[in-house]
Amino acid sequence: MDEQEHYISVKPSSKSLQNYIAYYYFNFSNRDDYKKRYIFYPHFRNAITVYKRSKISFSKTGSIVVPDASKEFEIIYTGIHNESRTGEIKAPFDKIGIVFQPLGINNFMKVPFGDVVTENPIKDFDYFGNNFEVALKKVYDTNNVDEKVAVLDAFFKNELNPLAEARIIKAVNYLFEEDLTIQELSEKLQLSRKTVLRLFRKHLNCSPKEFSNLVKFRKAIEIYRKGNSNLTELAHANKYYDQSDFIKHFKKATGFNPKKFFSGISHLGTEDTFWTLLKN
Repeated sequence: MDEQEHYISVKPSSKSLQNYIAYYYFNFSNRDDYKKRYIFYPHFRNAITVYKRSKISFSKTGSIVVPDASKEFEIIYTGIHNESRTGEIKAPFDKIGIVFQPLGINNFMKVPFGDVVTENPIKDFDYFGNNFEVALKKVYDTNNVDEKVAVLDAFFKNELNPLAEARIIKAVNYLFEEDLTIQELSEKLQLSRKTVLRLFRKHLNCSPKEFSNLVKFRKAIEIYRKGNSNLTELAHANKYYDQSDFIKHFKKATGFNPKKFFSGISHLGTEDTFWTLLKN
């Protein structure tokens, strides 16, 4: 990470929360002259991002964040998305990220996910109300990462309301195990195609095919990062029809062919955050 900027990612201390929250991250810069532009890529995870003393604006393809002393917090929800987006951020900034497991955020809601998340992304995401802002103040008041994690863990433990819809949990698990068509998934679940589609829209705001493609895409990144496999091996390992299908999918998701994509990504922290930094 650039010395002008600091990025730390860490899992919840609570083992039980790790079933729902993949990791937290803390990203900040105090340099008035620092600005960065980047591309961030599709994921099967969704997230809440908190900006302190900043203002964010969205376009169809990205976001711009600038300092704003009048705003204590800007709380953003970002859901599953199928294409890359650009980001631009100007320092000083101080971000907190809560990155959820698939279906993870659903376990902290007392109403159906689809009733809360009606668009993507969402500015001023206020579902967790004043108690969340109280917790955020505590997080920002300490520089100790363990203390930050402890505050966030305590908040989410208090909000925990485990998702009771076993069918969507089983469906997601199946798609992590193997690449299935909607028909194959329906047969495994012994549900109609219509019911499966409805479950995915209600609890994930995407289709089973979209979710499956994101799983394959992210698995390819992880395999490449760990073993530097060639493109043919990556295509085969991730159940793409052939290398041509693999390249087509990557171009659609990232805007780059796989070779260029892998040569340009930066890995932030210790979890699965990957960006391509752009020249200002």
